Amino acid sequence: MKKIILLSFIICLVSCKKETKNIKKQEPNYSINVDFPDTVYVNEYYNGKINYKNIFDTVTTKLLDINKLRYIQYAFTITKDINHDNKHLKEIAIDTIYTKSSKYIPLTVIKFNQLGVNYIDGIISDQVEIDGIMLREGKMQPSTRIITHEFRATHKVVVIEKKDKKK
Repeated sequence: MKKIILLSFIICLVSCKKETKNIKKQEPNYSINVDFPDTVYVNEYYNGKINYKNIFDTVTTKLLDINKLRYIQYAFTITKDINHDNKHLKEIAIDTIYTKSSKYIPLTVIKFNQLGVNYIDGIISDQVEIDGIMLREGKMQPSTRIITHEFRATHKVVVIEKKDKKK
């Protein structure tokens, strides 16, 4: 009787471990790399970009294509506090950039007004529409499926004062 209970316990442990591995494989495949200065001067404009890759690149890399509509946007704010959820971040966004490339999102004319540690903090929203055929009311009818992936992209920036050169 004890051997049966022990054997059942071991089978249960092995089964649980195998299930965990399957869950990890289902994670979205994306990469984000922010190419922006880490230190900037207060009240000066800077440019940069977010290098971006997503699993949707396997569907299409063309944006706004009539056959497979895809668009990528970055809604962001400049903040000193990043301790808020994505819903609040969308509400406080000060700007939204729609990119023309599936490889990067441009960050242009960004200025920081406060000294110290600041953040560019936002949500990348990548959306693709896939046309197909679906059975409705016993008939095959055209349909469109819209899939959206959202990712948070945050970059820390230290803002300093520009020192005047004395001659």
